[in-house]
Amino acid sequence: MSIPSEYKGRYQLKYRGNQCLNCNHPLDLSDKYCPHCSQMNSTKKITFKDLIIEFFGSIISYDSRFRKTMSSLLFKPGKITREYISGKRMTYANPFRFFLSAAIIYAFVFGFTRDFSDLDLAMEDQNFINIVNSNDSRERDSIFAEKDEKPLKEASTLLASNLKKRDFITLKNPKKTFDSINNMPSSLNRFIYKAGLFERGINNKYFFTYQKALDTLQIDSSFENKLSFNVAHSIVRIERQPGTFVNTLISRVPFMIFFFLPVFAVFIWLLYLRRNFTYMDHLVFSFHTQTTFIILITIAFIIDNIAELSAISIALILFLLYLYKAMRNFYQQGRFKTIVKFTILNSFFFILAVIAITILFLASAITY
Repeated sequence: MSIPSEYKGRYQLKYRGNQCLNCNHPLDLSDKYCPHCSQMNSTKKITFKDLIIEFFGSIISYDSRFRKTMSSLLFKPGKITREYISGKRMTYANPFRFFLSAAIIYAFVFGFTRDFSDLDLAMEDQNFINIVNSNDSRERDSIFAEKDEKPLKEASTLLASNLKKRDFITLKNPKKTFDSINNMPSSLNRFIYKAGLFERGINNKYFFTYQKALDTLQIDSSFENKLSFNVAHSIVRIERQPGTFVNTLISRVPFMIFFFLPVFAVFIWLLYLRRNFTYMDHLVFSFHTQTTFIILITIAFIIDNIAELSAISIALILFLLYLYKAMRNFYQQGRFKTIVKFTILNSFFFILAVIAITILFLASAITY
């Protein structure tokens, strides 16, 4: 940790002890830190000033490694991974921590530069148009009713009767409806029918919460019922606020990548099985390259917001060129082998990305 040289505070010799207060390891007065647990050798009672100075000292220390990692990551593709796995750990930031830092910055920038709330407004406008058209159709019906009112009255009566009959089946005898659904042999069909039933109830404003749904439909709570209600509730929210859902979905992409990179590293390990690299070496390489991808997309968001340019496509092309160069520098194979493995690697990554995005979409829909 970097501490300003003019600050002595808890580092002064008079505050040093002969035993670590954290792990009880014996110390010399010349030890500023415990060699066993790295805690500062100081018996001084901590003050507010000490907390502030040590806090900013840790930020400055990480910031220097952050800048070093950023410059090497962008301008030395593949080489930073070779240096890191060779032992230069204090020079660069931890690749997992650095990835998460980049992901947080991505989410922050995305929140300020991208906004799909226009989709929400468009949906509201569409709902308003539907209401207006419905009113217009009623007026037109009333005009036609002057000519021939009897058939329309009969149709209205029949429609109202059918609606009441449907609601009677669902609401007046909900136990029978749910029993018929529960008797379905396919669990998927049961889930779909229950979700549809809950969705209709929410849209018709019979209930909005799970407990209210249980009381209204007179059914017992179960995992399947809870899950189907959550899906139905999420579907209704997505239908009413599609823009907000898209914002949530895209902001979670880096975190989805974080959890799927270990799987991707297994494939890289199989692809380079004859090379003298461990699984962790491939994993570090994956995190370094995908961190670069997130950084490029983040920069593209900023450029798009300032200059109103389509920088996303440029960022994707730059990343593909970067990935090829990183593979060449890190694995040190010829151009032909690198191009072949580059193609195979991207094909597998595309398949994995489709699976990951599908899982992310479903998870976001359920928890939205």
